[in-house]
Amino acid sequence: MADVEELLEGVAVRLPAAEEIRTQGRRRRTRRRAARALAGAAVLVTAGVCAVVLPESPVTGHGTVAVAPQNPFLTDGVVQMREADELPGYAQWHWKANEGLPTDAGPQGGPLPQVGLDQACPASFAATDEPDQKRYSLQYRGRDDALAQHRLVTYDDAATAREQLTRLRGAMTACGLTSAPPTADEEGTGSSAWSGTVKDGRTMRVTVRRWNAWVSVVEVLDGRAAR
Repeated sequence: MADVEELLEGVAVRLPAAEEIRTQGRRRRTRRRAARALAGAAVLVTAGVCAVVLPESPVTGHGTVAVAPQNPFLTDGVVQMREADELPGYAQWHWKANEGLPTDAGPQGGPLPQVGLDQACPASFAATDEPDQKRYSLQYRGRDDALAQHRLVTYDDAATAREQLTRLRGAMTACGLTSAPPTADEEGTGSSAWSGTVKDGRTMRVTVRRWNAWVSVVEVLDGRAAR
């Protein structure tokens, strides 16, 4: 490598050769390209995060991204039937699951729109076409002949579930039940409640909840008044 020396105010200055200058230039350009690439990657990563975090609920357009909720009626492949102490009226009727009834909680129980324990709504039991479905039910007994039942019905799709729920509402209306204010727990789960007086002057309350193709129906028939 050739050296060039100049005297500037008595100080010797050593200038790099042309090849060394070109090498340094290539290094600077490489570093700049790498910096631009990293910056671009950061922008892409940030944009990706924003695409996930910034979009809000598809219903309201505000908030975080809506994550599909888990099925509240199925956990680790196990169907979730209501515990006796979770039923409405437990403090009064002291429910006991399957008291004097079969203990098997597998697919059983009547299809929708049947409703009404102890034949409280006989018209709803008329023969009708039934879509493909799986049914699970658990029955309970309480004091003074009080009865309760939890049914879970799953259909092939959500549209069929909505259709069957509409038929159930019609059957409850025909039985004299009307929409009732939900309890705090029912409201928290998005459930709706129906209530009314049926045969023998007893009160029946029905709580309904739908999740996609699943429909949950909890019926409570109050006990008979002491004579």
